[in-house]
Amino acid sequence: MQKFITFGETMVQYNAEYTGKYDPSEKYFPDVAGAESNVAINLSKITGDLAEIFWISRLGQDPAGYLIQETISKHIKIDAPIYEGEKTGISYLNHHEDGQHIKTYFRKGSAASEIPLPQVKKHLDGADIVHMTGITPALSKTNLTTVLDTLQLCKELDIPVSMDVNYRDQLWTPSAAKDIIEKLLPYIAIFKVGRDEAETIWQLELSANEYAAHFYQGPGTLTIVTDGESGAVLFNGSTYINEPSLEIEVIDPVGAGDAFVAGFLATLIRQNFHFQDLLNKNSAIRIETLSKALRVGNICGALTCTKKGDTAAMPTLAEIEDFIKLLDS
Repeated sequence: MQKFITFGETMVQYNAEYTGKYDPSEKYFPDVAGAESNVAINLSKITGDLAEIFWISRLGQDPAGYLIQETISKHIKIDAPIYEGEKTGISYLNHHEDGQHIKTYFRKGSAASEIPLPQVKKHLDGADIVHMTGITPALSKTNLTTVLDTLQLCKELDIPVSMDVNYRDQLWTPSAAKDIIEKLLPYIAIFKVGRDEAETIWQLELSANEYAAHFYQGPGTLTIVTDGESGAVLFNGSTYINEPSLEIEVIDPVGAGDAFVAGFLATLIRQNFHFQDLLNKNSAIRIETLSKALRVGNICGALTCTKKGDTAAMPTLAEIEDFIKLLDS
């Protein structure tokens, strides 16, 4: 059994039951949404008892905090205490007639913006991989320090780290994101970014393949660049693996990136590859495994777009396998 660790903020997301701009007087249905916990829950749907999955955070003493704690603990192991006098972040998701999906956040000063290093450190023993996003270091100086110190510990403990950039313009500017992410990159074994995010932050006017090479950090690492309708590309220093996009009817794209990451990582776990071994071996089996993982990640991301909700829209292993049969028939 492999041990998966992640940490970060999860909010209660109120998903609009109507089409149009944010209006608190209209009807919304609550959903639990956070990039890191999304990946963890989605991962559990595919790996079953093959992985021990932990999500680490802090929650406020409010209805949102209790809902998050109750909901996530049904799927995975959590270390997310409720803190009296603190608040939990919330957001509202609105769907517009032009196809845009706009989030309105109420998260500043949330309990999850003060995740301390000791809370993460105590779970690192025996970890096979640690996953993080660019959201966590953008929330506060405390979280940035925790991220940097966790990366250093992972390096010392030889624990591979996966990172999804997940750029949020509500949290920081492109230049601030660039400065921090470039400090994190040398510690990251699996780096995933959308080409649109890369253009926003780095503005290099590169193709997905070129960005994948640009972010590559050397032996024992790989980069993944997703590119919307153009699909996704993985680069491991010697080989590009390209996966075409899938034609689907987009209902709600929110959570697709998290589903992609979960599908990719879960496939590696299901193939019984320990991440450190996989990253350090260059063989035909390795390429075959990475190709399959990229394909499953792509499928998970696409199918998640066909339903509303973050983790609720994530396909099950049976649905993924049925979809692959359909594609190959």
